[in-house]
Amino acid sequence: MRKTTVKLHYAEGGAAPLTASLSLTILIVSFVFIVFPGIDLAVSRWFADGEVFPLGENAVLKAIRDFNRTVPYSLLPLMPVIVAAYALWPRRLHFFAPHKAFYVVASFAMGPGLVVQIGKSFFGRPRPAGLVEFGGAAEFSPVWQFAGLCSRSCSFPSGEAALAAAALSVLVFVPVTARKLIGIIAALFFLFAALNRVLFGAHFLSDVLVAWLATLWVMGWLWSHIAPNADRIDDAVRRWAGPMRRGMFR
Repeated sequence: MRKTTVKLHYAEGGAAPLTASLSLTILIVSFVFIVFPGIDLAVSRWFADGEVFPLGENAVLKAIRDFNRTVPYSLLPLMPVIVAAYALWPRRLHFFAPHKAFYVVASFAMGPGLVVQIGKSFFGRPRPAGLVEFGGAAEFSPVWQFAGLCSRSCSFPSGEAALAAAALSVLVFVPVTARKLIGIIAALFFLFAALNRVLFGAHFLSDVLVAWLATLWVMGWLWSHIAPNADRIDDAVRRWAGPMRRGMFR
């Protein structure tokens, strides 16, 4: 009975329409910044005072940034613990199903871990604070341009924006009845944490928006593959831990 309910719930999730919508949004956002590259510079200038970005020293904004950066170090170590606990007490902890933990780990690994790091090394876009206009030595390069003006810690796409988006993957553990409200609150907070990087002069607006949207796309794609196989994944964990359970609780 439970498996049928789970499958029906996933069937109603609609990951495919979500990824299609995100694909279109990424294309539109990219098109706007490619056609009007000056938007990036104009937004960065709003937060610059000469060659300095003073909000980079704001204690509250720095605390928000620090919190966002610690999220993966807090969440990811919990995932194997959740899988192990479920393996031992599957009936009691059915809501903490292993496929959810795998989804969270995969979201961080493929979003901030893979897509973003490849993009940073591939495009070589310098950060706003590194531009001549803001006291640096590099020239401005538009988004998606193979600039090669940066060899390490490059601007596009934003790693911390991707981390902020990937943090939303943990919403799979929130009960469906509360997920919408908590999801809205979490999305607003983590989106602000991502945009925080623009205020600091560490990223252009396009760096943040594309990284955020691309990570959400990756998460949607992952869920569309994990959700239909949820029962298979959970059953595999239960079978693997069966001898251990029988040995501990006989």
